[in-house]
Amino acid sequence: MVLFCALGTPALGVTVEEVPRPPRGSWTVDVTANRVLQPSVQAELEQTGTELNDRGLGQLMVVMLDTTSGRPSREFALALFNRWGIGHPGRDDGVLLFVAYADRKVEIILGDGVDEPADEEASDAVMAQAIVPAFKRKDPNAAVQMGARGLKDLIENSRLNNPDTAAPEPVAGSDVPDSPPSVEIQDASSQVTWSPPEEASMEPGLGAIAGGAGVLGAAGLAGRAWLRRRPRKCKACGTQRLRLGEVEDDAHLDAGQRVEESMGSVDYDAWWCEPCSDVLIERYGAFFTSLARCTQCNYVTGKQSSRTLRSATYDHGGEEEVTVRCAHCAFVSVSRRSTPRRTRPSSSSSSSSSSRSSSGGGRSSGGGSSGSW
Repeated sequence: MVLFCALGTPALGVTVEEVPRPPRGSWTVDVTANRVLQPSVQAELEQTGTELNDRGLGQLMVVMLDTTSGRPSREFALALFNRWGIGHPGRDDGVLLFVAYADRKVEIILGDGVDEPADEEASDAVMAQAIVPAFKRKDPNAAVQMGARGLKDLIENSRLNNPDTAAPEPVAGSDVPDSPPSVEIQDASSQVTWSPPEEASMEPGLGAIAGGAGVLGAAGLAGRAWLRRRPRKCKACGTQRLRLGEVEDDAHLDAGQRVEESMGSVDYDAWWCEPCSDVLIERYGAFFTSLARCTQCNYVTGKQSSRTLRSATYDHGGEEEVTVRCAHCAFVSVSRRSTPRRTRPSSSSSSSSSSRSSSGGGRSSGGGSSGSW
């Protein structure tokens, strides 16, 4: 269960006991003073929470308050998780995304059933790649929205919900201590594959790593960080290139690339060769982004919005209209897409519907991730 709670700043402070539980069947609570979460984001969170709950995989809810009034945010979030019993009895499949907005703190609390090493790594990836960068861009709605999507994937791909998934095994010839596995990083919004540049090609003999989605995500993060730091040499003269700073590299980017960086969908590195006066530009797409690739200018600078044309039911899927407005070239595209039909709860989930509502019987020992901005 993923829970996002937004609580307003009370005059005398708020305690864990004073946090209002969401109504049964509701998965978001926003009581921040300014009601930070937009209706469209709340609607998506409600749909995601209902879907996970109906499928019996976990629960997804929302806690976002203004301040914990001096109590450490992680201690507060863990106490709230266990007070509400987020998750299902015997499965402990709850996940809490807790935001103390005025305190600039965010916590992910994992239930004990989704707290294996791969789950922890996936949680760290969601926090580092989706949630914190969006808060730093002053886009709290994107932070919560993309965080929810990432945590939904965490629940769906957890060992708890995929018991037949084989554990990763070492591959012969892969024991190179200072080198990461060969990985491919995909830009989540455009599905364009990023591969290491030729100058940063890795040593031969590295094996691929098998495993679940959480392990792959963590390997991808480690691999990309290693590749970005690794020195580059100029092919023309053999001189080691200098990696430019964020301000300096802007001079070598075009207008669309600068907009992508400012919106957080892509980060570019510029490697300068002094003797040749040559620059090598490398592109790193964000793992999680709410932005879309513009079909006109091809930059990942499109802000998406959607409206429901036909609601999904248990008998048929739905349809929604998606509008993408490009922040770079101002192009607007409108399309339609189908949404999956709702999944009927199983007999076991129906009999335990009370535990799959806003209060359950799950427990957490405190696993997860912390962030600040």
